[in-house]
Amino acid sequence: MLKRKMGYGLLFLFILIMAAGCAQKPVSESGTNEPNHSGSVQPSNNGGTQVEPNKEEKQTVEVYFADTQVLELEKREVELEFVENDEKYKKTFEALQNNDDTELVSLWEKVELLSVQSAEDTLTLDVHIPDEAKLGSSGELLALEALTTTMFQFDEINQLEVLIDGEALDSLMGHSELEHPIQREP
Repeated sequence: MLKRKMGYGLLFLFILIMAAGCAQKPVSESGTNEPNHSGSVQPSNNGGTQVEPNKEEKQTVEVYFADTQVLELEKREVELEFVENDEKYKKTFEALQNNDDTELVSLWEKVELLSVQSAEDTLTLDVHIPDEAKLGSSGELLALEALTTTMFQFDEINQLEVLIDGEALDSLMGHSELEHPIQREP
């Protein structure tokens, strides 16, 4: 009788251990018990530097602001932290908007970034430009130069598509012609 109780006890303990072991198995985002590949590098079709998932990288980038007369651009270096390339491009655009130097003017400060997408060698920025963000013709040209010079510093970007509220308009702010896409100059 004692051997039988010990046998059942061991069987019950074995089942408990197995059940606990199965419960510890990681569940993927899809809800299945597939193996987790969080440590591997995932392929990317956006070209350029591939970043390991969840591994934050740092990079110093150049952003361009106008002088107080809005006649020429001046470069400033900013250090960014990002996980993936689209986040790097978004943070670079945000750096174009944020200027704490009283001697310089951000030409993109009041422009709202709606989305950032990169595919192969093309970066697409969709922006909303409220009336108070619109500049004259020379300011518009300088703003485009600031944007293209800033974004084309990334070797993987050869084309820049700028959409206004999701549309490929003829002009950024109503004065100068806007190419679709803007090509990197050799």
